[in-house]
Amino acid sequence: MRFNLIRNIISALIGGILRIRHFLYYLGIFKSTAPNIKTIVVGNLAIGGAGKTPFTDFLLNELQSEGTTGFVSRGYGRKTKGLVEINFASDATSIGDEPLLIHRHHPEVPGVVSEKRLNGVQYLENKHPHLSRIVLDDAFQHRALQAHTYILLSKFDHPFYKDSLWPSGGLRDLISRARTADAVVITNTPNNTPPETMLAIREEIGQITKAPVFFAQIENLPLAAFHQNSQTQPAIWGGFCGIAHPQTFLDQLRKNFNIQEEFTWRDHQWLGDKEAELLRSKLVTFGGKIEGWITTEKDAMRIAHLPHWKDIPIYYLPIKTTIYKEDKEEWKKWLNQHL
Repeated sequence: MRFNLIRNIISALIGGILRIRHFLYYLGIFKSTAPNIKTIVVGNLAIGGAGKTPFTDFLLNELQSEGTTGFVSRGYGRKTKGLVEINFASDATSIGDEPLLIHRHHPEVPGVVSEKRLNGVQYLENKHPHLSRIVLDDAFQHRALQAHTYILLSKFDHPFYKDSLWPSGGLRDLISRARTADAVVITNTPNNTPPETMLAIREEIGQITKAPVFFAQIENLPLAAFHQNSQTQPAIWGGFCGIAHPQTFLDQLRKNFNIQEEFTWRDHQWLGDKEAELLRSKLVTFGGKIEGWITTEKDAMRIAHLPHWKDIPIYYLPIKTTIYKEDKEEWKKWLNQHL
């Protein structure tokens, strides 16, 4: 009871600070700059785990035939500071695991990581004057940049309108900030979700913002080998990850694979020699009971450059986001209107 009271007080204080911050931007005391080039922000109100990276990947695919697109991210978790241009030599230490994943999927897309997103946008605009637009990952709270279009993501099983500010809940911004969105996308929608459930969610969100609501789902792709020299796929597996909501990933593994070992670390945690030795010790060849490990593609990005992981049989489970079939036509119309 006392602990909950303390959490509620902290949440109320954070809410007050956020209201003051947004009001100062509204008054123009804090400056917000709109770039010359068209900018599309993908973001959320929650603290991680809303599917921003898969959706950004999907959005860049959607925009492929609509001119040249650039990409800007903060580069959360990287070991560098300032503006860093993304190139073929980049690894997770220099740009972060999520931007690296985006770059691996879209090597043709010019990109940078920068804490100050406006600097990143202006850099790309100057270096690549042919760009038609720039997509910004996780910049919904970055008020110094005034984007042209805002896409707000929220998880199906944990929608923002049922949540509260940290530490009482999992939000990092006010629910009222959803009014800024030009579209709301509900991610991780289960297959065959009843239409009445979708309607109820739309009605709830409609009480906060008039932005259209689209539903998206995650599709698991075939396992991919961490190293190209992997040949025979194991039959007995272990699973490991360092993501915001590990149970969702591990539940998926248990449904589809013979999982005998599981390890989780915190989101974006750097995995080094100690963690590699732990996983190696569980292998049959070292007296353990498993033949290989499965992780997320994002986790694979963090260890891809580390030599101590090269001899461990690791596979990753790629995923992709798609718009729910009933929403595809309206989504295309909305996207074309906002290009």
